[in-house]
Amino acid sequence: MLKALLAPHIGRRELLPEAIPRGEYRNASALAKAAHVSVMSAFRLVRQLEQEQFLDRSSGLLRLVRLEALLERWQRPYLSPVNEWPYRWILPGNERRQLARALEALGGRACLGLFAAARALKLGHVAGAPVHIYIDALRPERLPDAGLSPSPAGHPASVLLRVPAAKESVFRGVVKVDDLLVSDVLQVWLDTSAHPARGKEQADLIGRHVIKPMIKEANARTQ
Repeated sequence: MLKALLAPHIGRRELLPEAIPRGEYRNASALAKAAHVSVMSAFRLVRQLEQEQFLDRSSGLLRLVRLEALLERWQRPYLSPVNEWPYRWILPGNERRQLARALEALGGRACLGLFAAARALKLGHVAGAPVHIYIDALRPERLPDAGLSPSPAGHPASVLLRVPAAKESVFRGVVKVDDLLVSDVLQVWLDTSAHPARGKEQADLIGRHVIKPMIKEANARTQ
């Protein structure tokens, strides 16, 4: 739901999925409809944002304020360690074609995350990082069709499979870039900001090009 509230302030529409509206909302019911969640869930979020003074309703619209503090708060859960499974490609080949095949074969919900998603969104900064693929569940029987096999201990992985803690946030925010499904820019910023391998550098780049302009635009609307 926060992505729906932030979407109108992000200038590059291709960085977020088309399914996320770019509108403004007068109440929790309108937000729930836009975000495809229950009215009760939207009401709870709106009430929490008001209680913590992150929401201004003086204009008759739900407008976020104190965005720097809110985004810092949003990042905190992503600082916890995440389970990853290391894999390698069974056969060498063109990585983009391999990724498209893997995402299709893994089934369910799957998309690129972190550094690979940043590169696909043309916001990449870190070269040589393993490719992260988000999956909703690990299904070993599908891995051969995805062209993947377990990476031996002590060998670098080509692909890291990861089940996100916030599945709905990740998979509802998927963006299609040509033939690849990738995490949206806000998700990439959240995920890379806590990654130990040069994640801060990647998050800082997104911060300069997307997050800071978003904050500036949102602040202008509340003045």
